[in-house]
Amino acid sequence: MIGKRADSPGAEPASSDGKNIRCVVGGSHLDESVHDEEGCSSLQVAAFPSDRAEEILVSASRLFARHSYANVTMEQVAASVRSVPGALYHYFRDKEDLIFHCYLRGLAIYRHEIETAAEPGIDGLEIVRRFVRARLRPEGQRMILFSDIDALAASYSNDVHARRWQNAALLADILKRGVADGSIACEEPLLTAVALISILDWVPFWFSDRDYYSRQQAIDAIDDIITHGVYRREIALPDMPEAPSLAPFLQSRSKLNKRAAKLDRMLSIASDSFNRRGASGTSLESIAGEAGMTRAGIYYHFREKERLLLACLRRGLAGEIGIREYLQDFGLGAFDYIVQRVRLLLMLHDTPCGPKATYHNINYLNDVDRKHYVGQVLATIRQDQRNHQRWIDAGYFRSVDTYFAERVLTGMGHWYPIWFRGERSWSPMQIADHFSRLFLAGLKPRRWVV
Repeated sequence: MIGKRADSPGAEPASSDGKNIRCVVGGSHLDESVHDEEGCSSLQVAAFPSDRAEEILVSASRLFARHSYANVTMEQVAASVRSVPGALYHYFRDKEDLIFHCYLRGLAIYRHEIETAAEPGIDGLEIVRRFVRARLRPEGQRMILFSDIDALAASYSNDVHARRWQNAALLADILKRGVADGSIACEEPLLTAVALISILDWVPFWFSDRDYYSRQQAIDAIDDIITHGVYRREIALPDMPEAPSLAPFLQSRSKLNKRAAKLDRMLSIASDSFNRRGASGTSLESIAGEAGMTRAGIYYHFREKERLLLACLRRGLAGEIGIREYLQDFGLGAFDYIVQRVRLLLMLHDTPCGPKATYHNINYLNDVDRKHYVGQVLATIRQDQRNHQRWIDAGYFRSVDTYFAERVLTGMGHWYPIWFRGERSWSPMQIADHFSRLFLAGLKPRRWVV
């Protein structure tokens, strides 16, 4: 069953809103960063003598977020700050060095916000809520999209990944504080921290100032779901169901004929590369090599990389739809359905049915393909929202906005292929169960009258 140099004099303290956070820039000074106990370089936070480098980082971050690393040139970045490309090289060696420092800036802001929220005399839950709400405030430059990390050289990407886990560990310490003071119910703080950061990193992909909700309504809804969960708080949570069987999905894949199986394996390899390296870091040559094919073999199916990416995205969406359709046949209740859906999504990631697809490469698609694909994704999301509403009407879920509920749930698992590629401390089912419990029960302890 289922900037200029950070070692220059005149540094000013960082402000509480993160606007004056500055990170070290300039390739020749990369080795001058401080190192922590684990040997990972720790980002220096200081002020540039000039705001010029900060202006470049803010503008570049927006461009990378909107158009993807692959589709942004140094010329575009220079034009966005009313400059010429040559001037950018005073601060950054090349485009890769620039996006690396965009990541460093974002990570430094994240860390600063966590530390700022941890005010003495406040319980752990309130600190977490302060952090979440501050992160969602309207200052757009603070929303850095951590995509395409593995498109960078290994020395860069490993550093970014390590710093992300450091931030997660810092947030986990606050969660542990909440467990100790009784304000938070959490069995594995580090997994909860990853889930929370994943939710926040997912927001820029779906949030719109032109939608039916205001920024404040979105903040309130996300805060409420994270704090209280979606399951009615006066109802005791059921026991976790038995592990689901992967056999129906694997058997379906095994029935593919030889030609279809070879194509599917190639799409699986390409999907993994797109997930981790982004569109810019994925080459047809590397995919062909891993799949035991020639480049001509790929061109037989796809005339360009964009068509290959679209096929990978469609394959991933079809897999998610298949999970939903499979679960619908069992007539599961709200709790079991959510748990098994998240379990299957993560457990199938490392099988021939995987990998789980991420959406951060969508902007690499042409306008027609992107709009059509996004329409398919939104149609699937609407079905999930209808499920949430059905459980609200049946009295199992709290009266939450189903739009935000589904995006919180999706956000938890969206970055799973990035966070957990090299991290095997937990099984996929353990991670899925933890994410499900956070979504269903929230952080605040549940107390029932006996």
